[in-house]
Amino acid sequence: MKEERIFIIDGEKIKAGVERDGSNLRITIDGETHTVKIEGGIGPSKAVRSRRGRPVAQNESSGSIVSSIPGKVVSIDVKVGDRVEVGETLLILEAMKMQNEISSPVSGIVADIFVEEGQSVESNFELASVSKEAHD
Repeated sequence: MKEERIFIIDGEKIKAGVERDGSNLRITIDGETHTVKIEGGIGPSKAVRSRRGRPVAQNESSGSIVSSIPGKVVSIDVKVGDRVEVGETLLILEAMKMQNEISSPVSGIVADIFVEEGQSVESNFELASVSKEAHD
């Protein structure tokens, strides 16, 4: 998942695309990509950290998808920008050796995915959000 970030390099604000690649980051500035390895590994993104432990109620009108139980994200079946229908599987969450399909509460566009495959999550952890489609 590519994020857009602002870096301050030698006092100058630089807009860059940042993408995780295992224990590396690929940073693209003005069309040129640089690979950066961070010692000690890469933790969850700021977006993921900001939601860690934050109780969120799943709300069908908002398209917010939260884990009802603690578990581990086994697979993510969609990406940001994908169109989904009500009930379509977004990701698989494993809990107590059972795989649970987490589906969309609304039809719309995947707006955000706040987890990564292999990540452990707590109950009420926001997993993703879907922007509800406007009806004509």
